[in-house]
This record gives sequence, C-alpha cells and structure tokens, in this order.
Amino acid sequence: MMSINQRQFEHLTAMGISLWQHKSDANKTIDDISNSQHICTINLEKLIQQPLFSDIILSLGLSIGEVNQHDDHLSLGLFNWYFSSNENTNVSWSKQQLLTPSLENIAQSPTLKKQLWQILSTHNV
Repeated sequence: MMSINQRQFEHLTAMGISLWQHKSDANKTIDDISNSQHICTINLEKLIQQPLFSDIILSLGLSIGEVNQHDDHLSLGLFNWYFSSNENTNVSWSKQQLLTPSLENIAQSPTLKKQLWQILSTHNV
C-alpha cells in the first residue's frame, strides 16, 4: 500500500482521480446518505476537547493542524467526516466519506466505537 500526503491527495482530487473505490458503494454518495440523515454543523473547538476525537486523530497519524473544518464536515486528507444528529445513525463509509452519529453518542456506545474502528481499519485510513 502506498501512502500519499494531503497535498498529493488534493492534486489528484482536483484532477478527478480517485484513489480507489469500494465496489458495493460505487453508486452511493454522502448526498444519498444525507437524504435520510440530518448532517450536523461542525464545531471543531468542541470536538478537540473530547478525548475520543484526539484518539481517532492520533490513530490516523494526523495532528489537529491537518484537520480542515467545513460547515458540514471535517476534511481529514484521504476522507471527509460527516456527523448526523440522528441518534439511530450507524457508522457508515461511502466514497471516501465517513458518516457517524455525534462523538458523544459514539463515546457512550461500545457498538458504535467498534463500528468506527472497524471501518477505519478496513479502509486503511
């Protein structure tokens, strides 16, 4: 497996080149997911204060400075992370996009934590 940095990923993305695509998710985008889930506005300062968030960022080999905040998602280089306000949302992955419930919900649920770590390790991010 070859790793690339944020700058390389941005250049490839600008050229319309995707790194890889999971076949079962080929026709599904975050727009499809967001039609059934309410996507939350991101507050990075609040996320930084949560130990689980710091652990996730550390496990991805990133620093807080490498996390880019947008209104509705976080850009973590090789994927975007969206949060749903729907408490019944499971952790899901589609086309380099991660959708999860709030970190508060994940922190309180061993099942959601397990789903998150499995998806992150499965997709080698």
